[in-house]
Amino acid sequence: MHVNMDKNKVFTYLTITLTSISFYFVILNFEYVIKMWNTVIGILNPFLLGIAMAYLLWRPLKWIEKNLDKFIFRKKMGKGIIRIIGVILLYLIVLFVLMALVSFVLPQIISSLNLLYHKSPEFFKTLETSLNTLLIQNGVEGSVYQIISDFVGDLSGLIMQVTGKMIPLMVELSLKLTSGVLNTFLGVVVSIYCLVDKENFFAQIKKLMHAILPNKIIDRTSEVMNIFDDTFGRYFVGQMTDALIVGMLCFIMMSICKFEFVLLISVIVTCTNVIPYIGPFIGAVPGIFIILMTGGPVQAFWFIVMIFILQQIDGNILVPKIIGDSIGVSGFWVLFAIMVGGGLFGFIGVLLGVPTLSVVFKLLKVYAENKLRQKEKATETSAYIK
Repeated sequence: MHVNMDKNKVFTYLTITLTSISFYFVILNFEYVIKMWNTVIGILNPFLLGIAMAYLLWRPLKWIEKNLDKFIFRKKMGKGIIRIIGVILLYLIVLFVLMALVSFVLPQIISSLNLLYHKSPEFFKTLETSLNTLLIQNGVEGSVYQIISDFVGDLSGLIMQVTGKMIPLMVELSLKLTSGVLNTFLGVVVSIYCLVDKENFFAQIKKLMHAILPNKIIDRTSEVMNIFDDTFGRYFVGQMTDALIVGMLCFIMMSICKFEFVLLISVIVTCTNVIPYIGPFIGAVPGIFIILMTGGPVQAFWFIVMIFILQQIDGNILVPKIIGDSIGVSGFWVLFAIMVGGGLFGFIGVLLGVPTLSVVFKLLKVYAENKLRQKEKATETSAYIK
């Protein structure tokens, strides 16, 4: 017993020492470390992409396997065969969805952007004329009128330039996507290997951990990884499912209301709805602008009403049912995570900030409640309100 305690202490002190040395090295050579990090990430990009794809597709694969085993094979087929058939079926579904997007959705989006680009000069010219007339009618003349007029003209010209660059930007993006076809293909191959042989990979990792780490650290690591997997998995699958449902509802409601650019706006709403809380508002802004430019203020107002109703349905019905309490943090901390994550790591930080903060909160909760139990104190937050 004494020997085991000594071993645990030695391991702890060694870990602290190595961590301190590593941190000191990183601080001294920060730029070099960042450069090397980017190089390593670039090399490992197909593998990281494949692991990410496998992680996102794992839960749908489990659902497919469960239904194959229950309804098709009637529990008479081995797990290995079911796994292979499930992976094949899963990727056929993914391929079908991608082909539908490329053949149907993408051409309509490009057509909508092209039409929007040709309509924008007339809209901004009318807007500038109306504002100039309004300013003159209200007695704004001379230098003030000229400044405001120039500002409106510059603003409309800037927006026209930005709108005009949208199609070339999409072409450039398409070229970049084409150049990354090899990485994507390798990522798909890696994801297939990960999905087919997931249990064996994890068994090998556990075997190595049991060989070199104390049981206490293995238990804590397993607990952390379970919280991480549950939070991130439920969050991403829930957010994507919620975004798709909201996008389809937006498409249906816009079609009923006979708005223009239905598909384009619905795709924007779907993509931005992945971001919690502020995503719906971000997606509504370009939609309002497009409706205002093509249908006028009255249609823009009804579009705002429609988006408000849609987000009430999403926030009060869809999110609680689909995502539940997988986030487990208040709206204040969600906003904090989005702003800090976005400021530090850009769009990736926006996507990962909320589930990361949720994991930190859950780990702190487990740690605090364990300490409170040791002190024989209440673990419920309500007991400390007064």
